[in-house]
Amino acid sequence: MMRFFKLIAVLLLVISTAPASGQDFADRLNTWNEKNPIEKTYLQLDREAYFSGQTLWFKAYFMSGFLPSAANSTLFVELLNNRSDLVIKKIVPVFGALSYGQFDLPDSLPTGSYQLRAYTPLMLNFDKRYLFSQRIQIYGRNKPRTAPSAAASAVALRFFPEGGNLVSGFPNNMAFKAVDANGLPVPVSGEIRDEQNRRTTTFISRHDGMGQFILTPVTGIQYHAFIAGQPPVNLPQSNPEGLALQLKNGNNAKTFSLNYSGSRQTPAYMVGQIQHQVVFKQALAATGNKISGIIQTGNLPSGVLQVTFFNKDGMPLAERLTFINNKEYILPASFRADTLNNAPRKKNHFSIILPDSVTGNFSVSVTDAGYESGAYRPQNIYSSFLLTSDIPGYVHEPRYYFSNDPGAAEAAELLMLTNGWRRFKWTDVAANTQPEPQHKDPGFISLSGKATIAGSGKSFSDRDLLVWVATDSGRSLQMVKTDAEGRFKMDSMIFFNKARVLFSDVMGKKNKFLTIKLNADSLTRSYALPPLAIPYDPLQATGNALASKMSTAYFDYTRGEGVMLDSVVVLGTKTRLQKLEERYMSGLFAGGINARTIDLTREFIPNQNIFDYLQGRVPSLTIERGGQFGNYRLYYRQAGTRQPMQLYMDEVPTDAGMIEAIPPSDIALVKVFPNFVGAPGGGSGGVLAVYTKRGDELNHAMESSATIVDYEGYSIMKEFYAPDYAKPAENSYNDYRLTLDWEPEIFISGKDQRIPVTFYNNDRTKRFKIVAEGITTTGKLMMLERYVEPGQKYIVK
Repeated sequence: MMRFFKLIAVLLLVISTAPASGQDFADRLNTWNEKNPIEKTYLQLDREAYFSGQTLWFKAYFMSGFLPSAANSTLFVELLNNRSDLVIKKIVPVFGALSYGQFDLPDSLPTGSYQLRAYTPLMLNFDKRYLFSQRIQIYGRNKPRTAPSAAASAVALRFFPEGGNLVSGFPNNMAFKAVDANGLPVPVSGEIRDEQNRRTTTFISRHDGMGQFILTPVTGIQYHAFIAGQPPVNLPQSNPEGLALQLKNGNNAKTFSLNYSGSRQTPAYMVGQIQHQVVFKQALAATGNKISGIIQTGNLPSGVLQVTFFNKDGMPLAERLTFINNKEYILPASFRADTLNNAPRKKNHFSIILPDSVTGNFSVSVTDAGYESGAYRPQNIYSSFLLTSDIPGYVHEPRYYFSNDPGAAEAAELLMLTNGWRRFKWTDVAANTQPEPQHKDPGFISLSGKATIAGSGKSFSDRDLLVWVATDSGRSLQMVKTDAEGRFKMDSMIFFNKARVLFSDVMGKKNKFLTIKLNADSLTRSYALPPLAIPYDPLQATGNALASKMSTAYFDYTRGEGVMLDSVVVLGTKTRLQKLEERYMSGLFAGGINARTIDLTREFIPNQNIFDYLQGRVPSLTIERGGQFGNYRLYYRQAGTRQPMQLYMDEVPTDAGMIEAIPPSDIALVKVFPNFVGAPGGGSGGVLAVYTKRGDELNHAMESSATIVDYEGYSIMKEFYAPDYAKPAENSYNDYRLTLDWEPEIFISGKDQRIPVTFYNNDRTKRFKIVAEGITTTGKLMMLERYVEPGQKYIVK
């Protein structure tokens, strides 16, 4: 598709006879796009209404220039409340042109309307209003507050001359948009009157509070709009000089007419661009004070086309957005219900059939249709990538503009006329002063800093630095070379959740304690973003049937999970060791009747490492060492055929080499378990858990402790769990899942492919909702949204 798109652009440029300044504009805009291409993301959610305690699942797709984009490595997804305060933030890695993750919604979240925002650093190089955003509803245990409704008469009415100018003496197309106090569209009708209160024309909205009418203004006359129950609204003042533009839909084309007056208002050429890529540049031949023509759009890619008219000196005279929907982006798909059974816990098998040779990635959700917030989602992958990501401001139910409704095309033009939309200024292009990119992609996680020898301040220069990274999911070891000043850098690292990063000299008796000073965190950064305030009706989600059903579902959830007390206070005196255990230990590590805890926070340990110290301190503990680099093996209360102890550091599985590298002065506690149910195999050989110092205990040995760094990696990407009822469940419980299946990573390649959807029903769902979306390697988009229940016929296209 991109090769075809570039070919069209080249052909249009070749046949162009526009002045040289137009060529300069096009070249500068194309150069800027090469340096700073527009990046977009879209999130498919498993659904749009949740209750507190559930999991919100998302899949992220990325595009740039009508193709999947692999330029991003890190995605930020924020859950904001209605005041735009941050509730939860997720940071997930991007692999290729996709990513996925989840929000575990706390069961303490109050009922309300929440907002999602998603972005990458590269997307912040443009106006922040272009970032992906979406509203969701969350129902909690508190009763929804009945928000005061906006006064019925509170209507904001704005007028927009087509092309940006209202020119006296010519017929001008005037668009308008009406919204209520919540920012939602409202239908209006009224009259336009002049200063003598004489009616000039009437107007009525056609779609979502938007409409248009023709006005021929007289110089010096102020016009007003009147609607029932509202004070009059002034229209923009007309000018005796300017260019009046009218552009309309045609058959695979756009027709335009220009009326102009003034010595510098004669149009000389026009430029069309989509996402900073020039798709045509055409000279205009002036005849009198009027020009008309046709813009062929049948071979252009779908999306928002920006058309600008210039005079011979390169000054923009008028500008207009118009929408192109040639539907070449659609990947056709059909749905088939192979096995449909809505009885409790019965197996279903559906197929999504892709008829062409396809290579791409897709995602599918299956939900209980009885708990959906609306018949169809207000936005989808089409509307996000081709429409809302190219115009700032709120667009009400953008999916409509991609529907088969006969009025959708004209409604899209009303949207183009009334929404704020400019990504750049032509004056910046003319002066060649487009802003340089301020943000770069981090390239996953980077660890960089400077190493010095502890206690001396000397650089640990031109040496090999050993770096251990330990997480819940595993451990990694690598060597990095420092430069002459002790600086080091490790790029393209990927690890999840909390990690313990240990920096050490090479192992052995001559290793040196190091002080590590890390540079700024490359991952968990905060960006200055404007508040997000997506319009919504505060009454819509509080008094409808869905609110009642979700409140009942939340009650069923709390009854099934058990209700926790808000707080329990136990009075008593605790020993210092008990307080330390409470501070450092959690979960199963906090138990163990036969376990033994050793407090090292106030001890001086002169030994080389902690194992030498423990050898003589813990009875029945045997420590064997093999080789120069440790390879310690620990045995506890064992004889004959022995099984080594399992080792943990800060409750993360680790090995002896990493524990050996920790200076003993950095260790707060050591706990020895004869057996441990939380370890693989029940920890039958015993478990040794080491806890490194924190807070006040850490301050006693700051120099040496700097070799261990706590680092927050990427958010954990969980796998969706769906029960398998092929065998009867071991425990009796009510299955009231609202999301029955979520498959975020479906890769398809080849001819006549199909996406299988297999899942078991819960105990109550009678009607299923299927949503499947995805993108191919050539940039085609797939969007399928279906309701499925017995009695319907399939295949459905």
